Amino acid sequence: MKPVEATIADYQSMVVLFQNESDRGAAVLAGSYVENHLGLYLRSKMIDLSVAERIFSAEGALSTFAQRIDFAQAFGLLSKAQCTDLHLIKKIRNHFAHHPKEASFNEKPVSDWVRNLIASMTKITTPDRATDTIDDARLCYLISAGMFIALNMEIK
Repeated sequence: MKPVEATIADYQSMVVLFQNESDRGAAVLAGSYVENHLGLYLRSKMIDLSVAERIFSAEGALSTFAQRIDFAQAFGLLSKAQCTDLHLIKKIRNHFAHHPKEASFNEKPVSDWVRNLIASMTKITTPDRATDTIDDARLCYLISAGMFIALNMEIK
């Protein structure tokens, strides 16, 4: 899918939508937003934009989320850890998008995948606790998606 222009304000609007969505809706929306953002990020690194349309077309070299992640890692545009997280986000998004039955962030295999996201291992400080990890799988997934977008907002 060809990337669609989006800003951090657009993502902030999406966060409000996520709050009212089912787990399936939140997973698919956030994952798709990250995939789109990765496409914009890669396009911002291109020197010859005349080939961008072809590369991001349905048959193009960067048409899928997985291809975009692998390209970003292979060319050193993103770290291996970031790409591992992106592959997990893709896997979770695809599970929710294609699972024929009800799916939840709190059930396997999704809960296992979420536990491997960097955000789930990150210590946070809250007014109630000095340091803690995020134990809400859905929140962890959404934070992981937001972290990728926030850390890669240098898009022109």
